[in-house]
Amino acid sequence: MAGTSPAMTKAVVSVGRSAFAALIVALLGSSALAQEVGKASAVNPNATANMRTIAIGSSITHKERIQTTSAGSVQLLFVDKTSMTIGPNSDLTIDEYVYDPNAGRGKLAATLGKGALRFVGGQISHSGDAEIKTASATVGIRGGVALIGVGHVYAGYGALTVSAGGTTVSLGAGEYTALQPGQGPSPPGPPPPNFVLSQIQLFQSGSGQSGGVARGTASPANVRRAEARATGTPGGSVAGSLTPSPPPPPPPPPVASTLTQTIQTSTQQAAVQQQIDQRPTPNPPPPPPPPPDPRPSLSLSGFVTGLMRTFVNDSESGPSTGLIGGTATVALDGTSGRMQANFNGQVAHPPDSAYLPSDFSYQFGSTDPALDPQSVYADYNNFGGSAAHDKTGKPLSTINGMAITNHTAAMITVTPETARMLSAESGSTATTFCECDYTRWGLWTSQSTQGPYLDNALGFWVAGRPTTVAEVPTYGVATYNGHVIANIDNNGANYVASADFSNTVNFGSRTGQVTVTGLDSTNYVGQVQFMQDPRNFVGSLAGNTGDRQMALTGSFFRGVSSPVGEMGGAVALTGTNYLGSGIFAAKMK
Repeated sequence: MAGTSPAMTKAVVSVGRSAFAALIVALLGSSALAQEVGKASAVNPNATANMRTIAIGSSITHKERIQTTSAGSVQLLFVDKTSMTIGPNSDLTIDEYVYDPNAGRGKLAATLGKGALRFVGGQISHSGDAEIKTASATVGIRGGVALIGVGHVYAGYGALTVSAGGTTVSLGAGEYTALQPGQGPSPPGPPPPNFVLSQIQLFQSGSGQSGGVARGTASPANVRRAEARATGTPGGSVAGSLTPSPPPPPPPPPVASTLTQTIQTSTQQAAVQQQIDQRPTPNPPPPPPPPPDPRPSLSLSGFVTGLMRTFVNDSESGPSTGLIGGTATVALDGTSGRMQANFNGQVAHPPDSAYLPSDFSYQFGSTDPALDPQSVYADYNNFGGSAAHDKTGKPLSTINGMAITNHTAAMITVTPETARMLSAESGSTATTFCECDYTRWGLWTSQSTQGPYLDNALGFWVAGRPTTVAEVPTYGVATYNGHVIANIDNNGANYVASADFSNTVNFGSRTGQVTVTGLDSTNYVGQVQFMQDPRNFVGSLAGNTGDRQMALTGSFFRGVSSPVGEMGGAVALTGTNYLGSGIFAAKMK
């Protein structure tokens, strides 16, 4: 799988097979599939995570390093509702983050290399497993609110332990300790004059800064919706019950409680606005629908395609390129953040090849809690896995029902945004990639050995939410638009190409008129017929370049507004010295 950055030379999307294989490995190692631990809920430039610029809503992942400049700050909201606000000129690394939402327990560890942060504890800190390390000390936090810097620690609420120079002190609400390199923490006591106020100002947005949102967007109603998205519950509060109740009116609260008050501000405003909104009105507006689950637990089914290059060690027979076709099932477990993909099918070699057809069964990742997950399910747009193995390290994948010796493999989703980026790098943005609601597609690659046989595969997969036979209409016409993307072997030259796809379906006659425009400089037109199971259809399309033909197999998938709102399938391309294998995905207009 050697390769450099994709060099796109064909129309729309065109890269070498080795480059796409390298892209899969690079994507699997990127933060797109790293374990997401939280979101950036507010950002003032300039702030970066692992050298990428953070925007409001950006995912924050395990082992992420957050850096800010003198004008930068960022607020992180973790999945257990812990909040960290990182001040200007700061450098923070998330060393470890584990959280079990069912048990409400986990562990959080971070290192503050420089600068300062404000910590508001979530569920993890309630069990005492939150720890912040600085250059001077180690701070343990239990159910607390804290201001932490390289030279100080202040407990606004809860209980803290500060260890440095072989000495440990405990801090209660309103207590402060100073830190010096190589020395123990100073005895607990009140903070210096104006310390808390100066720290609060440090973490607030400066003049002209808005925390990463456009002016006018922080209305009370938008605040409520943002809090609901952040906490996962309607009316949920970012601060919630993890901070003390607001003090009563006069006498004025002491300075030590000002930190807690600032954290409660948005929650209090939302509560007041909620009381106003609940006053009787002649025609109260309906409540907004709940936001979709970003990481649902479900199974997808569909198709897998690709090209496999097979050869035998120490054999005079040269390598043979075969067409891959089969089924794909993807199980997504939102609770554990795992996924498992199973690709099953057959490799068909050309008639003049020395290699017979072979069956394959590949597994990527695992949802079995007894096995290494070998996968990440960050959200419904970002998931992937590598070759699955049993407890002894033996590959779970097989060819012709027999175990393979070694297996290096990966599969990953490709979002429309990523596909457009690849197209732009090639100098073409002609393909309109499917903006599917439920259907997902992506890349996969595999290298395996079985005795003397060496197999190298690269291809695509597509999978959607199944519909039922009864839900397929018996009358009416609908048009589906999307894309085709295929791996191509053109007289020994290997590359990837994509094109627009359209299928106008007549549910009464059980047919569809399909057009594919500009796939590797070729247009395809033809008709598909429903199979006995009307959820599936097949057909053959003729190309306008030489003797090129396209065989197409597809299925209807569930969409947001219709049980047959989307479709996906496999395509096989043939011609003189020409071979291709790919997938299509489309959505009802």
